[in-house]
Amino acid sequence: MKHVELNNEITKKVDGFYQLEKDKEAMEAFLEEVETKKVTFSTVEERLRYMVENDYYYDVFDQYTVDELEEIYQVAYDANFSFQSYMAASKFYIDYALKTNDGNQYLEGYEERVTIVSLYLAAGDVEKAKQYVRMIIKQNYQPATPTFLNAGRSRRGEMVSCFLLEMDDSLNSIGFNINTAMQLSKIGGGVALNLSKLRARGEAIKEIENAASGVMPVMKLLEDSFSYANQLGQRKGAGAVYLNIFHWDIIEFLDSKKINADEKTRIQSLSIGVIVPNKFFELAEQDKPLYVFAPYTVFKEYGKHLDDIDIDEMYDELVANPNVKKKSLSLSARDMLIKIAMIQLESGYPYFMYKTNANDQHPLKDLGQVKMSNLC
Repeated sequence: MKHVELNNEITKKVDGFYQLEKDKEAMEAFLEEVETKKVTFSTVEERLRYMVENDYYYDVFDQYTVDELEEIYQVAYDANFSFQSYMAASKFYIDYALKTNDGNQYLEGYEERVTIVSLYLAAGDVEKAKQYVRMIIKQNYQPATPTFLNAGRSRRGEMVSCFLLEMDDSLNSIGFNINTAMQLSKIGGGVALNLSKLRARGEAIKEIENAASGVMPVMKLLEDSFSYANQLGQRKGAGAVYLNIFHWDIIEFLDSKKINADEKTRIQSLSIGVIVPNKFFELAEQDKPLYVFAPYTVFKEYGKHLDDIDIDEMYDELVANPNVKKKSLSLSARDMLIKIAMIQLESGYPYFMYKTNANDQHPLKDLGQVKMSNLC
């Protein structure tokens, strides 16, 4: 493909300079190829009739007259929109533009996608639809990815981005949450799951020691689930998992993103994040040892999960309690910060969720605590 070759030439220096002009050439070559693959129509009405009758669009004729539709589409065409880079053009046509069922031809350009999104969101209000078109086509406003991808389509996912799930410490909950994550991924959602309640590797199950497998196998199952359950092959599944920094499995969790991690434990496409109460930063500031806890023993002792207790207040008690299984890591809390920073340099992960700050600041704290974050 000529446009790929031209795009690759950008980084080849000539007389000491990158060939930035190749980006425009690549974009023009790509758009020429797109034109050969477009399904064309003679009028707006012909196009919309085809899209509705072939189950590509919702029935716009229920909300708008033909004259109104032509007016709204004309607003988009009059804007004379043009892509400014190869990346922008290729991203739109590869990931957003609606294609025929066989995936071989394009049914939309940028103006058509902008307009159908505006028509759907305006729900029959002509002036509002025109306003949306003007705002989006000028790029003063950009709907979220699932909205821009799905609005107006008859076979679509949802128009919201992120979902939060919390996994309980049971096989039923693990299976239920994996299935729920796949269902949400299927409709276009990014899903974050809190794994902090899962018992750690080597903890007891039905009083049999060393029976639990920890969080890593669950992460592997989730990674495969998100890869499998995508949105009609057009938008990839995306997930994140969060773990409390005081969880027994935290080192294994973080090491899953190291470049040199063993392939059996390496997590490639699943995002990871750590839930960090202020107590951790207090320990790091004082350069003290860092203890992590086996969450099931915490639950047996206190009737509350490690992730539900106020560890800022309970940390010292957990360390002193002989009934709570714990270990002092070979690195201090300060060293742990350095380790996290190094892994972030390698992979961009983990995300940080500042649990204490979030719960101090959010206005609905009387309804419960904020325990995790989302994929973003």
